[in-house]
Amino acid sequence: MATGRKLENNISKKLLKINKSERGFFIKSPTPIKMINQNGKIVPIYSNKALCDFIGIYNSKFVLIEVKNLSGVRFEFKRLKEHQEKQLSSIRRHGGISIILIYLSTTNELFSLGIDDYLVYKTQTDKKSINIDALKNIAKLININELEEYINFLTS
Repeated sequence: MATGRKLENNISKKLLKINKSERGFFIKSPTPIKMINQNGKIVPIYSNKALCDFIGIYNSKFVLIEVKNLSGVRFEFKRLKEHQEKQLSSIRRHGGISIILIYLSTTNELFSLGIDDYLVYKTQTDKKSINIDALKNIAKLININELEEYINFLTS
């Protein structure tokens, strides 16, 4: 698999296949930017807090997905921004599906972590991160090529 933007693009391709088959509908959330003049050069800056990476509907359920790449040995809680945590929690409270997909580049593994499990772990530890071993215990290892099957399982 790939890292960073390539990971999101790979997931986006899998979700677009769902759209084409009309079994569900997903979009990649746009990054809210505006262009400003900085020392005579036009540069982009973030203008608002973005939605999570992917939003969609499958089996009549709202699905919200945030994608994170992990190249080290721990996932720092600060990597999931407060507004993303709130979005994921809100969708879950309203009956939707909210997941964090974490790709471990060191082992080439993709894990799915539900927002509820993430928050329980975060509130029950005095640490500022989840190490890889703990992540493997609380998250589910998934195959990116079976992403639709996994979403179908979550929404059924």
